[in-house]
Amino acid sequence: MTSTILTTAQAHSNNILRSDGDRAAEPNIFLAGGKDIPEDQRIHEVEPLTDRVKLNVENRYEHFEATSEVREVDGRSLRVYGWIYRTYVAE
Repeated sequence: MTSTILTTAQAHSNNILRSDGDRAAEPNIFLAGGKDIPEDQRIHEVEPLTDRVKLNVENRYEHFEATSEVREVDGRSLRVYGWIYRTYVAE
């Protein structure tokens, strides 16, 4: 099973560029569920798509797993990743 760590800097915004700096990021996933996750951190670009992703939020990771759902957001079809659990960063 593959997993990708997301940071808040990867959250969708029209001015975020891909890592190659070539073009604007094209969001392709929506993070559903979980508590205390700002709405502006629920849309991301993940290439290639993986089975699981974890979002770094303050002192914790929110873990999400790919579902078969697709959600329309701003005219884009985004694959939905559902929340499964939370872990905390060790100090």
